[in-house]
Amino acid sequence: MKTKKDFWKTIIYAYVAIFSGIIILLASPGDSKTEIYYLLAIILLEVLGLIIIQKALKIYRSLDDKSVYPKQLDFLNRLASKLYSDKKTSNVVMIIALLIGGSIGLIIGLNYI
Repeated sequence: MKTKKDFWKTIIYAYVAIFSGIIILLASPGDSKTEIYYLLAIILLEVLGLIIIQKALKIYRSLDDKSVYPKQLDFLNRLASKLYSDKKTSNVVMIIALLIGGSIGLIIGLNYI
C-alpha cells in the first residue's frame, strides 16, 4: 500500500526530471555539433517526467485518504479528487495538458526558426 509520502516523492522526482530538461535547454550552446544530443537528452528527461507523473497518478488513485494537500488548501484536495480519482477524467485532463503544452512549445520553437 502506497502512502502520501510516496506520492509526494514521486511528484518531486517528476519535477526534478522536467526542470532538469529545462535547465539543459537553457544552458545548451546554440550553434554546436552536439546540439542534437542536448535535444535528445531534453526529450528523454521530459518523457521520463511524464511517465513518473503517470505513476504518481496511480499512487494517488490507490490512496484511501485523497487529501494530499494541507487543510488550508482544501479546495485543491477537492479539485484533485474531482480531476484525478477517475481514470477516464484523468486521461482527458492529461491529454488536454499535453496538447496545450505541445502547442506552446511548437509556437515558441517556430519563433526561433
